[in-house]
Amino acid sequence: MEFLVNATVLPQPAVPRRVVHRKHWGAWAFGALVLLLLALLVRAAINAKVIDAGVFLTYVFSKNILIGASNSIMLGTVALVLAVAVGLVVAMMRVSGNPILVAFSATYVYLFRGTPMLIQLIFWFNAFPIMFPQLHLAVPFTDIVMFSAPMTQVITPYAAALAGLALAEGAYMAEIIRGGFLAVDQGQRDAARSIGMSHWLLMRKVVIPQAARIIVPATGNQYIMLLKSTSLASAIGYLELLRVTTDIYASNFRVVELLAVAGFWYLVMTAFATALQTVLEKRYPHR
Repeated sequence: MEFLVNATVLPQPAVPRRVVHRKHWGAWAFGALVLLLLALLVRAAINAKVIDAGVFLTYVFSKNILIGASNSIMLGTVALVLAVAVGLVVAMMRVSGNPILVAFSATYVYLFRGTPMLIQLIFWFNAFPIMFPQLHLAVPFTDIVMFSAPMTQVITPYAAALAGLALAEGAYMAEIIRGGFLAVDQGQRDAARSIGMSHWLLMRKVVIPQAARIIVPATGNQYIMLLKSTSLASAIGYLELLRVTTDIYASNFRVVELLAVAGFWYLVMTAFATALQTVLEKRYPHR
């Protein structure tokens, strides 16, 4: 008797395959070339004794340098706050639909983005005392004088630098904020209008809160740029970091060491701004 056995064929276990990653020899070769060039540069600097480490360490934490660095941070931070306020107003004018406001805001952005920031600082420092020799504030229709002083006393190097940096940066922030406004989905605007929201209520409740998350990374980049741009204030006599270092090396002729000190503190400032930007991006993610 023959018995037919229906045998079930069991699947064979899959043999694990070894993953072999592709070798990127070109990237490794380029990296080695970069390291070689960097080593040659460092060697040349050491052989030429371009920097005296003792002089660098003497001045890097000196009182005057720390004052200059703190002045730069203060100027850049206050200028950014004012620039964000100016940029928000100008961006809302750009999207208002009013042809007069749109034209005015577009002209402002064109002028302040199209001229060098250094020219603007020098202009405000010199033009205001000529245009308005005396600052006179009085109560209308009375003889009560609230404040009166020559404009040369009001427009100090700090005031001129703050005005120049804030107005110039405000033009860049206006375009950044406007880009954030335009990134908000049009369907949400239509839905808000369908329930009777006015334009300004729509901006305040719907558009601005969402746009704020979008503009955080770009605002952080602008803050870093603004901290470095405070060095332009040295041209009008404000005692920021670069002005302090130039005053020091003008007397001891240690130009390279003092510039290295200034570069070190600018790197510290940008590291602080980068850390702050990272925290804000994690706290308010884009999506």
